[in-house]
Amino acid sequence: MLKKINLGLLTTGGIIGALAWHKLAQPSAKNNELTIKNQVPTVFIHGYAGTRLSAGLMIKRFESYGWGQKSAVITIKADGTLAIRGDPAVPGALIQVLFDSNRMSVMHQTNWLWRLMNCLKNHHSIEHVNVIAHSMGGVSVLNYLSKYGSSNQVSHVDKVVTLGVPFNDQEVGRDGKEIEYRPLTKYGPLDMTPLFKNIKRHRYFISPETAFLNIAGDLKNGTASDGSVSVDSALSLRYLLGTQTYYELVVTAKHASHSMLHENKEVDRAIGLFLFGKQAKRAFEKN
Repeated sequence: MLKKINLGLLTTGGIIGALAWHKLAQPSAKNNELTIKNQVPTVFIHGYAGTRLSAGLMIKRFESYGWGQKSAVITIKADGTLAIRGDPAVPGALIQVLFDSNRMSVMHQTNWLWRLMNCLKNHHSIEHVNVIAHSMGGVSVLNYLSKYGSSNQVSHVDKVVTLGVPFNDQEVGRDGKEIEYRPLTKYGPLDMTPLFKNIKRHRYFISPETAFLNIAGDLKNGTASDGSVSVDSALSLRYLLGTQTYYELVVTAKHASHSMLHENKEVDRAIGLFLFGKQAKRAFEKN
């Protein structure tokens, strides 16, 4: 079930309601003919050591559903220089972002994201974007929003989808490390990492008009994690937001592992309805 959380009531443990998640049929071959009139570009941010393959199959599926077209690949060099192939300003663009130095820190990635969003607005006249971020990329996106989310110098981020993001991990990269556990209480994490505390202090710079869909994986194998990130660390995003609209979803199938969250049809459905609304349902209905 996709839960909509009232962030203003979290200190009392309140959840004011839930949006029922309807099981949709698998997409049919005819869905290639569908065209969703979505004018807002979607930007894909990979995790630690990510490559073109990280979001490549997801982007191809989104194209097959009719949710947009891959119109640009933007590679960000270590010095912040952008190498742009294609046209990111195409309506409904699916834009893949690649960090050339893909093992750098959250702080480096935050600065690169500012350069990216500034370029999209001032050189491509893109006023609004949506973002899908996996793993460490989601931490960098949130850190970026806590610094520049309300700035008029960059494209406004309307909606953010986070997949398996270690919001409250000491080390936010390097899959395969020991899973970090910091239990959640109704007031927030029992223990907060320095980065988590820093983002929380600056969360008021995140635009109140930015909506979030936070997706975590639980393998149901006793680890309470997706194999790399604990469910508690992923869901701690709740406590880093203010008045923003916030949904969360925990997936539990065999494709709930950290590296498979972006290859999961349940995740596709959730993202489709969140980003594209009722139109996206057609991509999963039998014709």
